[in-house]
Amino acid sequence: MFTILVVVRKKEGVSTEEFRRIWKEEYGPFYRQFPEVKSYQQYHLTDRRKDDAEDPIDGVAIMSFDSEEEMKKAWSTETYREAAKVRESIMRETAVGVHVTSVDEIVNIVG
Repeated sequence: MFTILVVVRKKEGVSTEEFRRIWKEEYGPFYRQFPEVKSYQQYHLTDRRKDDAEDPIDGVAIMSFDSEEEMKKAWSTETYREAAKVRESIMRETAVGVHVTSVDEIVNIVG
């Protein structure tokens, strides 16, 4: 299984409510159209410890594929390009705004 975590920050000028609605109702459902996607979850976040050193993180998405090749296959489609247009309307498109990382190991401590 190949799993990625995507940390996202909304664009300035987009309210939290609008960001969450579009991400959940318009962008998220695109992932149902990809047979390569084995799981997709969104975590809508509220920063609890604020020191203003960084902009708040608005969300994290976790998605899994059978392999990195399957992810690349899904992301090379026209459907993914359509989804990207929705994403670009609400999320910053820099490494600070959309940061993608892969999971090397999951360590379960409790549960």
